[in-house]
Amino acid sequence: MELKRKYAGALVGALVAIAAPAAANALTLVIPFGNSPGAGSGKFVDTYTFNFPMAGTASVVLGSTQSGPGTNVNFATNSVRFNNVILSVVSSGTVELQELLNQPVAAGSQTLTIKGFAQALGSYAGTVTFASAPEPSTWAMMILGMGAIGYSMRRRRVAVKVAYAA
Repeated sequence: MELKRKYAGALVGALVAIAAPAAANALTLVIPFGNSPGAGSGKFVDTYTFNFPMAGTASVVLGSTQSGPGTNVNFATNSVRFNNVILSVVSSGTVELQELLNQPVAAGSQTLTIKGFAQALGSYAGTVTFASAPEPSTWAMMILGMGAIGYSMRRRRVAVKVAYAA
């Protein structure tokens, strides 16, 4: 029994050692962007290009606020797009917020297009968050690790004898 525990411990240690480099390949990027487009004619079209090194998921959050006279930005209806996918409107009016969550993306160039109307001092800001998908080896090591933990927990059950006083 002691030998089985040693082997199980060695197996779990080996799985952790193998899974650590695979998990290190996971990547998260948070990229801020923004502009003050109001200095022109009022209408604006801004295009941002992002390059992601591998496939994963991307989330976009975009917002504007009105901090005083002449600072309003209104995004045109259905005109904020990430890779031609329309962002969802969370709030509109004085404070506008749009988002797109966990959109699958391929490696390479991604495009965010923002169209709207801005007053003279209007501005907006947002972030694009990229998270790479775990590699298949990471999933395999995680599943094997859970199996090893489950096996060791099952093997550690000790029969309890109950004695009743007579």
